[in-house]
Amino acid sequence: MVRRSPAGGAAWEVCLIRVRDAWSLPKGNVDKGETPPQAALREISEETGLPRERLSIRAELPPADYMYRRDGRLIGKIVHHYLVEAPDDAELRPQLSEVDEATWVPLDEAERRVAYKDLRAALKEARRLLAETPAPEDS
Repeated sequence: MVRRSPAGGAAWEVCLIRVRDAWSLPKGNVDKGETPPQAALREISEETGLPRERLSIRAELPPADYMYRRDGRLIGKIVHHYLVEAPDDAELRPQLSEVDEATWVPLDEAERRVAYKDLRAALKEARRLLAETPAPEDS
């Protein structure tokens, strides 16, 4: 999830969440009857405290496709990533039952801070897409 930086111009900030020692993007499971985009908006809203109606999906980003072990079984997982825009004045209220911290960070810092390689790929694509967005005109 991104918002325009309070610094103005063409700068963007990314919402990162921290669970234990790992910085990541808000994400979660797709509930029965939900599409991946609906799940993304619901999970972002839940984990950050932002109303779903204030969020908009701008584009799909590269997904993460990986395997992990649980109870000795190999499990495949696909995580869909989306470029979701929040209003410039969006204030985060993390869901403390699932998220230890949520914060806005400059896009450059987000790419360095995230714990997983697939997230860096998603943020790199987000950077490319956001670079095509004109800065708002001064009022």
